[in-house]
Amino acid sequence: MGRLLQLLLRNGGFVTFLLVELVCFAIMVNFNGRQGEIWANTTGIFGGRALEKRQMASDYFGLYETADSLAHIVDSLQARLSNARQMQVPIRDTFFLVNYDSLSKTDSVRRKTVRPQFEFITAKAIKNSISGANNWLIINRGSLDGIQPDMAVVSPEGIVGIVRHVSTNFSLVMSVLHQQAKISVALPKQKNAFGSLTWEGGNPREMILRYIPQHFVVQENEPVVTSGYSLMFPLGHPVGKVIGVPKPDPENPYFLEIRVRLNQDMSTVRDVAVINNLFRAELDSLQLNIKSNER
Repeated sequence: MGRLLQLLLRNGGFVTFLLVELVCFAIMVNFNGRQGEIWANTTGIFGGRALEKRQMASDYFGLYETADSLAHIVDSLQARLSNARQMQVPIRDTFFLVNYDSLSKTDSVRRKTVRPQFEFITAKAIKNSISGANNWLIINRGSLDGIQPDMAVVSPEGIVGIVRHVSTNFSLVMSVLHQQAKISVALPKQKNAFGSLTWEGGNPREMILRYIPQHFVVQENEPVVTSGYSLMFPLGHPVGKVIGVPKPDPENPYFLEIRVRLNQDMSTVRDVAVINNLFRAELDSLQLNIKSNER
């Protein structure tokens, strides 16, 4: 014990200097958004491979649970595929529900070729946080896999986040549990009334839906889905359900404040998909034309 005290007294100035530097660095990262993003991106790049190896070892010992989870995912995808065999096709300014198989080349009515709009790139979350005010994930896909910033990330159960930073093999994803995340969602039972879903801290399973006009009679347990008005998330992907009784928004009394319970438990996110809107560049170009015309 005496030797330890002598060592501390002999090097006390240097130890104090290190402690002060660590405290200053922690304050800078936690209370400055830009520096925090840079730090998160840097640790994501250098720590990604180590986290992936650790995750692979964990996955090996959890193969039974993974197989069971995949079975449920396959069932869900089969049901969605069955429903997706019908789609809206424009014929003479009118929309009809037709089957893919019924699109024969001999149709006398002129119509456009049916093309997919979204591409799904599977990935795994290898790091995740839910305890902070602004939370992030790291996934094991990067620019080599076609990932770009501002792509949506979803799971079979719900929404996960938005890609913000991309390295060669990994990507940093802004979680939906981030105060800057605003997701456009809709209430299908209310004629697709849409609003903005945000997280204000607290319970990681609950978010707040705003900008739904007060004249809508929203009931508890109503489903909430993506609205399709965002260039990132496709129409109709499950998000959650309404909990409790909606009340007037204290910030704007003409709208409702609705609590939404997320389908996806963000503490258990593992298998995800990154969504690439194949027409994003074209749509971005159109939006730039709108902005230039408004000047």
